[in-house]
Amino acid sequence: MSIRKGPLDGVLVLDLTHVLNGPFATMLLAHLGAKVIKIEHGAGDRFRHAWMPVDADHDGYEFRVVNVNKKAITLNLKDPRGVQLFRELARKADVVVENFSVGVMDRLGIGYTKLKELNPDLIYASSRGYGEDGPYAHMRANAATIMASSGWTASAWDNAGQDGLKPQGIGDEAAGVSMALGILAALFARERGGPGQQVSVSMQEALMGFMIANFHTQVEGRPVGIAPKRCADGYIAFHLPDITNDLWERFAAAMGRPEAIADPRFATAADRRANVEALEAEVSAWVRETSRDELWKVFLSIGISAGPVLRLSEVLEDEHLEARGAFVEVEDPRAPTARFLRPWVRFSETPSAITSPAPAQGQHNHEIYSELLGLSADAIDRLTTEHVL
Repeated sequence: MSIRKGPLDGVLVLDLTHVLNGPFATMLLAHLGAKVIKIEHGAGDRFRHAWMPVDADHDGYEFRVVNVNKKAITLNLKDPRGVQLFRELARKADVVVENFSVGVMDRLGIGYTKLKELNPDLIYASSRGYGEDGPYAHMRANAATIMASSGWTASAWDNAGQDGLKPQGIGDEAAGVSMALGILAALFARERGGPGQQVSVSMQEALMGFMIANFHTQVEGRPVGIAPKRCADGYIAFHLPDITNDLWERFAAAMGRPEAIADPRFATAADRRANVEALEAEVSAWVRETSRDELWKVFLSIGISAGPVLRLSEVLEDEHLEARGAFVEVEDPRAPTARFLRPWVRFSETPSAITSPAPAQGQHNHEIYSELLGLSADAIDRLTTEHVL
C-alpha cells in the first residue's frame, strides 16, 4: 500500500524563521506535507533552548513541536558565498518565509525585490511585530509586547478583574496562522495563473483579528460571554439564555428543578434573556450543589452546549481526545519521547501528519545541498570547514 501524501506535497519552503511566530507558520505547512527546509547559522534558532535550564541536554518542548517534519541545514548569510547558495536555493523554491526585523533581508541582498528577479513565481512571506511600515515598524517585538500593544493584555485584565496578571496569549500563533493562510492563498492564486507575490503580516494586527468579541464590548458597550460556573468540585462552562424551550425543560428536569419550567421569568428564550440575572443566580445555586462530572453527564445526555473546565493534565487523558487520536507519541533520538498534538486540520484523501521529529541543527546539510544544488560530499564538507555552512 502506497503512503498517501499531504496536500502540499511537492511544495518547497525555505524557512528562515526563528522563535515561535514564524516557525508556527511553517509548522502548519510541514503538517500539510510541504518540504520545509529550516536554515540556521551560528548558535542556531535561539528558541531551541528557550525556557529550558541552562544545562539542558536537549531542545525544549515548544521548539520540538513547531519544527516537526522539517529538514535542517546551516548557511552563513553574512558570507557572500552563503548568500549565493541561498540565491540558488531560492531559484528552486516555491516559498521563502522570514521574520527578521525590517530591512535585514534587503541588506543581505536577498529581499523580495532581488529574489523576485531570480524567481518570478516565488511566494515571499514575512511577519513583523508591527508590519512593514508605520512609526513602529523598526521595533523589535515578541508575544508579550504584541499582546500589550494590541489591547489583548488589558482585555484579559478586564475579564479577570485584576491588572498586572500574566495573560494567556496567542500573539505568535495568531500571526503564524495568518501567515500560513496568506501563503496558501498566494500559492492558490499562482496555480490559477497568477504571479508570485509578497505576503506580509503584522503580528499586532493579526492578534487584533482574533479579538472580535473584545471590540464588540468596546463599540457596543456590552460584554460578550459568561464566565464558567463554580460547581461542587470545580467549574463548568455553559450558556443558558438562548437555549431552546425544549432544552431548558430537559435541563431543569435533569437538575431536579421541574418547578422552574413553570416559572414565568424563564418560560421562553425571550423571557430568559430579559431575566438573565435572575436566571444566572438560580442556575448557579443549582450547579454549586453538583459535582463537575455529574453536571457533565447531564449536559451530555440532553445536548446543551457545555464543557468542563479541565486542567492540562486532564486534557491529556480526556476520553474524547483519546478516541479521536488527538495526541501522538513522537520519538526523538536526541530527546525524551513526548506527546504532541496531532495536526488538527484533517483531510480524507491527503492526510496531514507528523512524520519526523524536529531536526538537529544542520542535520540535513548533505541531503539538501546534494539533492537541490548537486554539491558533492567533499564540497559540502569544505564549505562547512570554511564556515559558509
